[in-house]
Amino acid sequence: MAQLLLMLFVCLATQTSSFAGEVTPLAEKVNSRLSFMKDVAGYKALNHLPIEDVAQEAKVLESAKTEAKKLGLDPVTVEPFIVAQINAAKAVEYRYLADWLARPEEGWQPRPLDKVRAEIAQLSREILQQMAQDLKNGAFEPGQQPQFFKVVHEQNLKEQDKQQLFNALLAVRPAK
Repeated sequence: MAQLLLMLFVCLATQTSSFAGEVTPLAEKVNSRLSFMKDVAGYKALNHLPIEDVAQEAKVLESAKTEAKKLGLDPVTVEPFIVAQINAAKAVEYRYLADWLARPEEGWQPRPLDKVRAEIAQLSREILQQMAQDLKNGAFEPGQQPQFFKVVHEQNLKEQDKQQLFNALLAVRPAK
């Protein structure tokens, strides 16, 4: 009996750890998307533009919901994740601006906003594609949080930002 329980435990542990590893490619894409926020913040600062761009945020959200639907994801459950990404991005941008008030960064220039936004849009599509692929193996699980947090480590991203992203990720579902 003990041997059977041990085999069952090992089997379950293997399944859990292999699935938990599935969040890494998605987390890498999320982190990569956030890595562009320094350029976005820098461009906005140089051009005296506000961090908050409601029209751009609405465009990003609508595009993501349309793409999610095409990929077989439930757009209603994807929306909070997209909003969490937007909020995390803005938080990172604001933190860069605050840092630059105290100590301006010398010898660095942001890339043009239109080019950066095109790369962000591509990454956003890749994130949704990865999400759809990952959900074929089952729903995201709370046990994946440590791996997600380890991979999503962009500068100026706080633990609470990561938590909001991860909580929203847990709610994403395939379309019915």
